[in-house]
Amino acid sequence: MKRDYTTVLQLTDLHLFADPAGLFNHINTRDSFAKVLSHIHQHYERPDIIIITGDMAHDGATETYRFIAESLKTFSAPVHYVLGNHDHPENADQAYPLEWVTTSNHCLLSDWQIILVDSNNHPMPDSYEGEVSHAELQRIKALIAQHPDKSTVIAMHHNLPDHNDRGINFEVRNHQQVMQCFEQLPAIKLVISGHVHQEFMIVQQGICYLSTPATGYQSLSKSKCITNDAPGYRWLKLYPNGRFETDVRRTNIWAS
Repeated sequence: MKRDYTTVLQLTDLHLFADPAGLFNHINTRDSFAKVLSHIHQHYERPDIIIITGDMAHDGATETYRFIAESLKTFSAPVHYVLGNHDHPENADQAYPLEWVTTSNHCLLSDWQIILVDSNNHPMPDSYEGEVSHAELQRIKALIAQHPDKSTVIAMHHNLPDHNDRGINFEVRNHQQVMQCFEQLPAIKLVISGHVHQEFMIVQQGICYLSTPATGYQSLSKSKCITNDAPGYRWLKLYPNGRFETDVRRTNIWAS
């Protein structure tokens, strides 16, 4: 029976190293990444598309980006990505595109489009804060105008909502401007992100803002401590007429 939805797998904040023994906050992120992928293969159908929302290679090495691509090849699904504040664009450019990893920042589906947005437009290198440029906002408006029949998912690394009550201050510097722009575009239904290494869902002005657990360590932002929550990932089911379902899944076993 033909499905009436498109499945999207979101992975985020891999923080991988070229060295298989590399540790990030005392966690072997390659091991945890492998367990996440194994969990997906064991429990779920093949996704139609994979979206990675940044912080892919913690060491920024070209070899790390190639390792990520080879690891995802088994899904036989196209991979789109945005870079995070820990990524190295020039090395990612050396590794991609590949047959199954595209550098395109726009994906057209049957009833939806996914617009991948660069939130790293910031004058201070290595800053945890993000910024979305005026040019990116204009690009989003133009794509929505070009495809008025499609609902829209925005994928970006940094988070837009104010999370001060959660102790999170790694925000997009011009988040109010960006959110006001989005609120004037009814086609935008979802904004998916990573960056904070934890799960949340906030609905504002009809737009659902989602953050997804990292494939490595999970953070408790108020104390800036690592939690015992397992690594995870997010599924999206995109239906016609702008309807969607989403769920976060976590692995059963922590990386050793």
